[in-house]
Amino acid sequence: MLSTKLQKQNDFTGQDFYIGLDVHKESWYVTIRSLGIEVGHFTQGPDAAALHQYLQRNFPGGQYHSAYEAGFCGTGIHEQLCKAGIDNMIVHAADVPTTDKQKKNKTDLHDSRAIADHLERGNLHGIYVLGQEQQELRSLFRLRECKVKDTTRANNRLKSFLMHYSIVIPQTVSKSGTLTGRALAWLTIEMQSAAGTIALQEYIAELKYQRKQLFQLTKILRGQVMDLDKQTYINLLTIPGMGSITAMGLITEIGDFTRFNDPDEYSSYLGLCPWEDGSGDRTVTKGMQPRHNSHLRPLLVEASWQAIRKSRNLFAYYSKHAGGKNGKKAIVKVARKLAMIARGVATSGQPYREDYQKKENNQEPAKTIKAERFSSGIAEQHINKQPNYGRMPMPG
Repeated sequence: MLSTKLQKQNDFTGQDFYIGLDVHKESWYVTIRSLGIEVGHFTQGPDAAALHQYLQRNFPGGQYHSAYEAGFCGTGIHEQLCKAGIDNMIVHAADVPTTDKQKKNKTDLHDSRAIADHLERGNLHGIYVLGQEQQELRSLFRLRECKVKDTTRANNRLKSFLMHYSIVIPQTVSKSGTLTGRALAWLTIEMQSAAGTIALQEYIAELKYQRKQLFQLTKILRGQVMDLDKQTYINLLTIPGMGSITAMGLITEIGDFTRFNDPDEYSSYLGLCPWEDGSGDRTVTKGMQPRHNSHLRPLLVEASWQAIRKSRNLFAYYSKHAGGKNGKKAIVKVARKLAMIARGVATSGQPYREDYQKKENNQEPAKTIKAERFSSGIAEQHINKQPNYGRMPMPG
């Protein structure tokens, strides 16, 4: 009797398959679930196309959904999976529900199983994924932050060297003793040995180099931000206390301000919401949330200290919450208010006006136009002035 190799192929058209991925540099751990059943788990190389081919070969016609934890690999894998035809999301590792048993028996396979299980249950919510162009601009901003740290480190090393050898900069050169360009020029002195002189010159050269790099990076970053969204940048500079670095940070880190559904979600992203722990009738406020954007919150808090000096409304808001007791807690509230103002300015496309509600109620268009011209003047001054060095002196 003749025999053939033809087999009836299953049709999974319209059936959902949920893939949990635990991604690493050399391998991916994959778990596949469907209809409440685990239908497969295996290890493969880091290849989105190979995963899609496996799914089509074994589960043709299905609808594929996958998820993996955010980590070192960024969003490149996400883009590859989406391009291959898999509906993927990136989740925060802390958002994956984990039992005590899973914490004590944690392996890559168990992680992929947990992700697939919770993905099928609908318990996972993906993080917002910026476009690649926006991510590259954000990387430039974060590179500048690293350069600020390098400059501060070089500055402290030189100051430590001078203190070790009791070298004091005269007040005629630098009253505050800061290492300005004039102070660095004065430091071209001879030590008692050639080794000491070389060490001093190298410390000075390193500080000058780092400051020059920081200057160039800040200038390039400002140009890139203005090419992306010049009007938003100018409008943010009209907010009291908002400097060029804070404005650039908001634009590069957030991108689209309208992506937040409500103010609480926006404040939570910035880490300006209280961290509470409650049980029964007892609620303990533990301060600011530990989970936040670590690049923006320090900038907003520092900008708030300047804002209360320049804005009477923000100073009154600060005084109301400080009550002469704890100014640090009150300044966080000001930072949250300042962040809300920045969001309103960015989404409305209009510059900041101190008493806009009062002026609109009194119908004073002339004063409003005057305030807008004044705000534009402030913005132009920010654009034309030298970059902010994070309280570092100008390159000498």
